[in-house]
Amino acid sequence: MRSIRCSIVAATLSGDPREALRLSREMGFAGLQFDAYGPALRIPDLSGTGRREFRQLLAAQNQQLVGLRVDLGSKGFGPGADVDRLLNGLDRALEAAVGLAAPLVCIDLGPLPEPERTATPPPPISAKQAGLILLPESFAVPATEPVSTNPPPDPAFVSQVEAALGEVGKLADRYSVMLAFRTDLSSFAAIDRTLRQVRCPWFGVDLDPAAALGDEWSMDEIFSRLGSHIRHVRGRDAIGGVNRRTKSAIVGRGDIQWDQLLANLDAVDYAGWVTLDPLELPDRSMAAAQGLKHLRA
Repeated sequence: MRSIRCSIVAATLSGDPREALRLSREMGFAGLQFDAYGPALRIPDLSGTGRREFRQLLAAQNQQLVGLRVDLGSKGFGPGADVDRLLNGLDRALEAAVGLAAPLVCIDLGPLPEPERTATPPPPISAKQAGLILLPESFAVPATEPVSTNPPPDPAFVSQVEAALGEVGKLADRYSVMLAFRTDLSSFAAIDRTLRQVRCPWFGVDLDPAAALGDEWSMDEIFSRLGSHIRHVRGRDAIGGVNRRTKSAIVGRGDIQWDQLLANLDAVDYAGWVTLDPLELPDRSMAAAQGLKHLRA
């Protein structure tokens, strides 16, 4: 198995980029992922001089810029969203990524259209299959048609999301920046549907193992459908509960089988970063250190 490149979300350590870079190096991480629009630093607002200083800070601490993060919010590109504002923000984030030589922008897309799902009922029991229950053939239960368990997505929702992502694809092509998508508000089936409907060579997946734990798809199915599209791995763990509910946990202390996950990544020739993201945990620094120790072990 190839060695793992481990990075950390900068906001885990500090809102001050200088402090975050120093702490990242001291903890043993090789890179950081910054929020494009953080509370303390809005990277697209940096001047040319500011971006040069940012790159110099990275070099001084021997750290790599893994990429930028953008969150589209709870509406995403869906109904009620200000799509033009979101596209403008992404345009500026991608332009900043190019200026900082960041190879990737990870985007939380928010809600996505869910594909229609159908379930096939079990085959009927005939009189012969009933064994000792002697029924005439006329009493056999007729075959039933597949039943829809999830209706088709709203056409207006689909049209708006796909049109917006078409514009995002044009931006990615203009700047030659890879985009990795994730969402906590929709399924992996919805991500798969989106990538198939809006085909763009610059689009990929930001794999969140904790989200996979609460998804209908198994990890094997996720890799079967999306393995070749994985461009980044979000280092999160969780403990699974009833109704696919999850509770965030330190990497290595949840229900994710990391040895199997890393083997799956190796099988699809993944050569990117695993970025630890303990922002939902109370002691972030401790969680980051423990998570890094587990991955290296």
